[in-house]
Formats: sequence, C-alpha cells, structure tokens
Amino acid sequence: MNNIMELVSKNYLKKGRDLSKIPIGSKVKVNTKITEAGKERIQTFEGIVIAKHGSGINATFTVRKICAGGIGVEKTFPLHSPVIESIKIVKQGETKRAKLYYLRQTFGRKARRESMRFDKEATKEEIESLHMYSEEKEEVKENVKTEEKK
Repeated sequence: MNNIMELVSKNYLKKGRDLSKIPIGSKVKVNTKITEAGKERIQTFEGIVIAKHGSGINATFTVRKICAGGIGVEKTFPLHSPVIESIKIVKQGETKRAKLYYLRQTFGRKARRESMRFDKEATKEEIESLHMYSEEKEEVKENVKTEEKK
C-alpha cells in the first residue's frame, strides 16, 4: 500500500511548490486554468492567504479576497493540482497566527486596514491615516446624535 502511495505522490507532486514558501497573511496571485466550451484560458485569483492545511500531495491553502460591494470570497486550492498554472507572492506577509479566520468578520475599510497589517510594504502613515479617518467618522456621528437630542 505504501509503495502505491509513493508512486502516486512522485507522479503528481509539482517541483518547486512547497507549502512552507507561502506564508500566511501574504497577498498571492493564483493563476488557474479554466476550460469553457472547449477553450482554455487562465483566470487569476488575488487575495490573502488565511490558512494552510495538510502536507505532501494533500497540501492545500485558502485564499480570501474582497470583491466589489465588500463581499468576501474564499477559495481553497490544492497545492499540487494540475489546474493551477502558477502561484505568485505579491506582498510578503508576517503574522503570529496560523489561521486568519477572524478576517471573515471584517468588511469594508476595516478589512483593508487588517490586510495592511500583514504587508511589510505598507507604511505606518497609511495604516494610521485609515485609523484616523474612522475616528473622525465616529466623532461626526456623535456630533450628529448630540444635535438631534437638542
């Protein structure tokens, strides 16, 4: 039984693809082959890696992106799938957690701020400007509430 598993894994393992090379919290661009009506094209899916699972031939990783309207979309990709054309790391991420499932509850400006936390290239001023903008917005809401009470 072990010999069969070794033969299958040798045939289907992609060289150069290693799950440890894809850090959690990094922004990746995954190019996948899509076949529609007999034609084959490449579709990209760009987002933040929120989880990694398994090892060897069973290794998978989950990517989450925010679409138009603030709707989050997640896809789980098998690392050694023949459907995956390439995996490119756009921005390196650095986290202290193994799973970033809490990003599922964030949306809009908060989701962008959370994703900037993992970017090494994002400057402190960019992150603080987003935070300051949200504080100003809250102050305006409080002022409107006090004016309505009067």
